Amino acid sequence: MNASTFAKLPPLPPPPPGKTGWPWDTNDPTMDSSPLKITVVTPSYQQAHFIEETIRSVLLQGYSNLEYIIIDGGSTDGTVDIIRKYEKHLAYWVSEKDRGAADAIAKGFRHGTGPILGWLNSDDLYRPAALQTVAAAFLSGTANVVYGNTYWIDQLGEVLAEKRQTPFSRSGYLYGGADLQQPATFWTRDIYDKAGGIDESFRAAFDTDLFFRFVEAGAKFHYTPQFLAGFRVHSQQISDVLLETCRKELATLRARHLPYPIRSFRGRVLRNLARLERTFWYLRQGDLFWLIGRIPDRLKSRVVHEATGPASRWQ
Repeated sequence: MNASTFAKLPPLPPPPPGKTGWPWDTNDPTMDSSPLKITVVTPSYQQAHFIEETIRSVLLQGYSNLEYIIIDGGSTDGTVDIIRKYEKHLAYWVSEKDRGAADAIAKGFRHGTGPILGWLNSDDLYRPAALQTVAAAFLSGTANVVYGNTYWIDQLGEVLAEKRQTPFSRSGYLYGGADLQQPATFWTRDIYDKAGGIDESFRAAFDTDLFFRFVEAGAKFHYTPQFLAGFRVHSQQISDVLLETCRKELATLRARHLPYPIRSFRGRVLRNLARLERTFWYLRQGDLFWLIGRIPDRLKSRVVHEATGPASRWQ
């Protein structure tokens, strides 16, 4: 779908009654113009409760050079009816049995044609002007990967916490002193192909696997200090349903990619140095009070040996 085609499309269908706020309170995005096509893929399965909000958050970006693809795994809960409601605004969609989210995402990227890629799960959201921010970052430099901040949101879309980032640290990402939030991360097709694309053998940690391989492929990472996405916290998300699978797959990735074991002396040194570097960046960015606000949750998570909320999760 090119810019001229998108610009001629009618306004989006009206939102369900009673829905207000982003992305419900407008149907007609103000279109910009950009030379950089961005392909966004949404994998979906049985997410009728959330997917319309996800779809609208993408289409209401007002980004003219958007190629939006939805790959549904054969949902029977009304998801397909919602997708059909917006199909005039989609570059491609299909609903058929697949082998899980990784398979759906890889399939979507194979159908896509944009030089910039990203995926948005069917329960997450983009923030307003996220795609414009990402495009500007790619156009202004030589980055292979652009990422930003993320809001953690509840089932109603209310903000639970903020996940703020810092400039990328290779050792920090590999050894756990830093992270990337997938909904707020975009990359070039060149680095995606160079890294080998999505590994469909992973059931849960396929995003971490891909980002590890970006690092190995020599990707240049660029941090843009804006909130680009909302990550929804609920009991049916993959990371909760497949929690033990996540842990096993992460252990596999670390054994495969890390030069020193994660719990070795060298591994602990690298992780702690990365945390110090990250703290320095938070202070430099003016995020001191936000950082202090995370301390109680982080301490509690160490006592119970599990994440106790959005502020501590994934650490």
